[in-house]
Amino acid sequence: GAAEEYNPDDAEDGFFSCRQCSAVHTSTQATAADPDDFHVTGAMSFHRVSQANKTPKSRTPAPYPTPYPTRQPPAATDFEEPRDFVTGAEAWGEPEELGARVRWRYMQGLQVILQQQLEVLVKRYRVGALVCGLAGTIWVRWVATSKVFDEIWAWKVLAEDEAAQRLKCSASGGEQKPQEVKCEWGDEALPRKDRRRVEFIFLRSLRMMLPVYSTLSVCFLACHIAREAILPTDIYRWAMEGKLPYMAAFTEVDKLLGSSVKHCPLSARQLFRPVRVIGTWQLEAAAGSIAQRIGLQLPSVNFYAIAQRYLNELSLPIERILPHACRIYEWALPAELWLSSNPLRVPTRVCVMAILIVALRVQYNINGQGIWEVSIPYRITLLSHVNIKYNVLNFLFALQEICETGRNADGSDPDANLPPSKRPEGGTSEEFGTRELLCTLASAYDKIDVAHDYSKDLHSYLKYCKDIVFPGIACSVEEDHLVEIFQDMYKGREDGNPKARMEERRTTNGVMNKRCRDGTSVGARSFCASSSEMQRIKSEMEDHGFCYLPPRKWLRSNGYLHYRRKTITGSLVCIGHADYYVLIRSFAKLAEVDVRVLHTSVLKLERRLAWIEERIGRSLDALQN
Repeated sequence: GAAEEYNPDDAEDGFFSCRQCSAVHTSTQATAADPDDFHVTGAMSFHRVSQANKTPKSRTPAPYPTPYPTRQPPAATDFEEPRDFVTGAEAWGEPEELGARVRWRYMQGLQVILQQQLEVLVKRYRVGALVCGLAGTIWVRWVATSKVFDEIWAWKVLAEDEAAQRLKCSASGGEQKPQEVKCEWGDEALPRKDRRRVEFIFLRSLRMMLPVYSTLSVCFLACHIAREAILPTDIYRWAMEGKLPYMAAFTEVDKLLGSSVKHCPLSARQLFRPVRVIGTWQLEAAAGSIAQRIGLQLPSVNFYAIAQRYLNELSLPIERILPHACRIYEWALPAELWLSSNPLRVPTRVCVMAILIVALRVQYNINGQGIWEVSIPYRITLLSHVNIKYNVLNFLFALQEICETGRNADGSDPDANLPPSKRPEGGTSEEFGTRELLCTLASAYDKIDVAHDYSKDLHSYLKYCKDIVFPGIACSVEEDHLVEIFQDMYKGREDGNPKARMEERRTTNGVMNKRCRDGTSVGARSFCASSSEMQRIKSEMEDHGFCYLPPRKWLRSNGYLHYRRKTITGSLVCIGHADYYVLIRSFAKLAEVDVRVLHTSVLKLERRLAWIEERIGRSLDALQN
C-alpha cells in the first residue's frame, strides 16, 4: 500500500512493514522528532521512534492470516505501549467510517454467497447458464433500489435508532410521543454511542434492507425468468439439506475475501449466518416483491415444463394428459400463475396442480362413480397371491384391457349394450383406465418421500449437524473420542437384530403379507383387506378435514361433478368421494401443500372455467340472434 495508509506504530527500526506479508518498505522511512521543537497550543501527543539503520533486518514473512489465529505468548520487548487488539481500530472512531466498513463487507459477502449458489445450480442441478447473467442484473438493480449506498445512510440509521429509543422511553414513562428526529450532520444531533452497539445497529439495518435469504430469492427469480422448472420447494430443500450454499456459506467468505479483522470488526458468523431457512411460500413472495420493487414485467410460470415434471414423478401418461392440460391453461390463464408479493396467496405450483387435476377428472371421468371402492379387492387379491412389482400389475391390467377390447370387437360381450352404471365389475375400457390411474396414484403416494436426507439415520443427522448446523466449531480430542464410542454403540444396536427389521419391511401400507399364517382363504383375506383399506381411507380423509361420500347409486348425469364445502358444527368441511381424494392427495403430497389448500384451488379454477363457458354461451347466443 501507499505510505499514507500506515502510521508510526507500523514502523520497526525506522522502516515501515506490510501488515499482511511483513515485507519491509525500504523507500519509506519514519523519522523521529522532538516535541519541544513544536510551539503549538492545545493537546498534542507524539510517539518516539528510534532512528533506523542503513540496512534493514531480514524478516521471515508471516503466514496467511486466519479469522481465528492462535495467540502466542508475548516476548520480552521494550515497547513503551502495546498495540491495539484490532488493526486499524483508530480509523473506526467516526460512525460513518464504521458504517461504511460494515456495509462494504456485508455487500461483498452477500455477492460471494450468491455467486456460490449460482455455481451449484449450474454445475450440479443442470440449470442453464443464463441464470447467472440474469441474477447479476437483478441483484445490482435491487441493491440500487434499496439505497443502501446513500451518503447519509449511516447517520439516517443512527437517527432512526435514536428515535426508536426515545419512543420506547416515552412509552414506558407515560410521556407524549416525541417528534421525528431529523437527520443532521452536526455533532450535536447524535449523542456519543458505544462502538460495539453502533456496529450491531448497522448490521441490523443491513439485514432488514438486504436479508441473507435474499440470495435464495434472487436465484429463484432468475430461474423463473429463464423458464427453468425450478420450484421454491427445490430451493428450500437444497438450502435446508446443505446442498445449496446458505446455512454454512459464511465459512467460505473469509477464504475468498480475506480476514474480516482487517476490514470489518464483525466476524463472518455474525454477518452472514442465517437465523432460519425461509419457507417456500415466503421465498416465492420475496421473489415477487423484488421483481415489483425493481420494476420487472414477469411472465407466468413455465406451465409445460412444471406439469411435465409432475406427471413424470407420478408415473402418469404424459402424451395423453399434458396436451389437454395445456389447452385448459391457454384457455383459462388464471392470475395465480404469476408471482405475487403477497405471502398469503396460494403458490403458483398449486395452480399448476389444479389444472392437472381438472384435466384428469375430465379425461378419466373421476366423478364419484365408486371405481376406487370396486378396485380395492381386485388390487389386494393380486398382491396377496404373488409378490409382484407395480409394473407387472400394470401389465396384467393391460392384458385385461386387450381381452375386453377383443370381446367388444367381435360382438361376443353380452354386457356391451348395458349402461355403464349396470355393467358388472366395471368392465369398460374407460373404467379400466380410471382404475389403473387410481392404482398408479396410490402407489406413487406411498413412494413420494418428503423427508430430508439427513433424517434417514443417526449418522447422517450427526454429520449434518456438524457440517451445516454448527460449522467451524472444533471439539477436543476427548469429545471426538466420546462421539466415536457413542456411534459404535448405536451401530452395534442397529445391526444386532436384523431379523426384526426384515419382518417390518415385508409388510407395507395396507398390503397383506404373502405368507398366510391364519389359514384363511384368498377371498376372505381380500374382503378383510378391502374393509381395512376403506376404514383407513375414511380416517385419513377425516384427519385432513374431508368428509367421505359413498359412491353415487343413481347417476342423474354422467357429466362433471362440482364439489362444495359445507359448514358442519361450526367448521368448514370439504366433502368428496374416495376416488377424488385419492387423486388430490397424491398431487398435494408432491407439491408439499395441505390437501385442503389444493382442493380450494381446484374449486376456484372450476368456478373460473364455468364463468368462461357462460360468457362463451352468451356470446354465441348474441351472435345467433
